[in-house]
Amino acid sequence: MGQIEKNSLSNINGEFSMKIVNCYNCGAQKNSLYAEENGFSLVKCDVCGLLFVENRPDDSEISQAHKQGKHSGIQEFNMTGTFDGGKIPQYLHVLRDLFGGEGLCEGKTWLDIGCGHGEFMVAVQQYSSGKVLIKGTEPNVYKQKSAQKRGLNVTYFDLESHEEKYDVISMLNVYSHLPDPPNFLNSLKNLLKPDGELILETGDTADFPAKDHPRPFYLPDHLSFASEKIVIEILKRLNFEILTVNKYPFMQINLDRIAREVIKAILPRRKSRIRHYFKGIPHTDMFIRATLKT
Repeated sequence: MGQIEKNSLSNINGEFSMKIVNCYNCGAQKNSLYAEENGFSLVKCDVCGLLFVENRPDDSEISQAHKQGKHSGIQEFNMTGTFDGGKIPQYLHVLRDLFGGEGLCEGKTWLDIGCGHGEFMVAVQQYSSGKVLIKGTEPNVYKQKSAQKRGLNVTYFDLESHEEKYDVISMLNVYSHLPDPPNFLNSLKNLLKPDGELILETGDTADFPAKDHPRPFYLPDHLSFASEKIVIEILKRLNFEILTVNKYPFMQINLDRIAREVIKAILPRRKSRIRHYFKGIPHTDMFIRATLKT
């Protein structure tokens, strides 16, 4: 089900348009306040349990924020970041779990949606020994340039009018940024070859009590938080068959990552997740491998 717009309003400083939406998964209008952050309300659907930003920016504001990496509320923050080579060994581990001894056949075509700085693309190239033809699409202009400097085939194009088809489409840490994930996922079916596969990564956190949910939420960059049950139900409604579901700690423990979080904790107006290293890191980073039913 798509989102249902009820009305529009202005944010606390009147700088951009916002609108109230209902649950994109089941369409229910009843929800309960889960948390507030940066001038936004994160609510929990009373019917299916989805967590979503009820008073979110409108679609044009979201699109512009994704291009510049800057997200506004009571405070503005930039999510552009830099290339993180520490992610590549983690992604290689994920690829081995996903494909195991199958490997990746030479000449396979792969599209990485929201590819960021290109870390996952590098991992795919290494895992396949350069045999896979991978390209990325990324709205953030600064991330595009960062990936292109590494020789990666990264641009930004309209997926709805895109005519090329792929053996594999991946979207890592994209789902929670989408205004309407079911509609977006449905549009990807036209880009998959017969027997093509979707690799979707997102968090499995919607069932957490509010006090236990990883924070900050980074609202309104993140627009929703789902669960394994919700995402699988959406994929099945869209005629996808689930092949595997693998879960990992949502923050990988390495010295580089710890150093980054410590620096963020020290700097003003930066949000850090360093406390999660000391309270235990749950396995909520979820990779779903699916294919369209024939």
